[in-house]
Amino acid sequence: MLVTNIIANGRLLADVPNTLFYTDAEALFALNASWRDIYAQLADGGDDYFTISTYFTGASLTADANRQYTYIYNLPTDFYRLRLFQYQGQGGQQFWPLDRMNTANFGNTQNTPSYRIVGKSSVALSNGGQIQIFSTWLPPNFALWYIPSPTTYLIANILTDDISYPLSMIPEIISYQIAVEIRRKQNIDYADKEARRNELFKTMLRQITRDDNRGEVPKNTLSNGFGGYV
Repeated sequence: MLVTNIIANGRLLADVPNTLFYTDAEALFALNASWRDIYAQLADGGDDYFTISTYFTGASLTADANRQYTYIYNLPTDFYRLRLFQYQGQGGQQFWPLDRMNTANFGNTQNTPSYRIVGKSSVALSNGGQIQIFSTWLPPNFALWYIPSPTTYLIANILTDDISYPLSMIPEIISYQIAVEIRRKQNIDYADKEARRNELFKTMLRQITRDDNRGEVPKNTLSNGFGGYV
């Protein structure tokens, strides 16, 4: 749905159909804030609505000059959350999960390969966000799945930007949030708009899972994937 249509619907819900009282800039601020809330819930849903996969070689990593067996991978600039991180085993095509190492045991050779995310954790990680990988041997390839940062919509593109969202997302949630913000500015009661927004949010959460075929198996923290051996 176009950003301009979502904002227009919000104004109609608040009975303020023009921009004289509540500007496009104000409406866009509310839209972006509401979209970030919704995006976080969709990212928590367990299904990969937005996940991006990327692969890189061990040879492309930067060695840490201060620590043996430690390598640095600079995170993508749109990195938001890590979904999966695997390495390719020696002499084969199979990929295995890296352990997330706690800070007390970082560099312990009994936990290899392993990783920690360090540096910036906010949007636009290009200025320092990275994964530090500890491994006594350098795997040939790595697989990284991550959720990108939610789009921030700009005033310059308000008439053309289209919010891309999965079918379980209800765009009217954002329109009702805009209506709430308009009523707040008017010092008018907004309880009915907020209640409807909350109802729609609950509906979205109930239908957020796409894969109803089978539930995910609980993580086996004892196994490294070698059949019955632990």
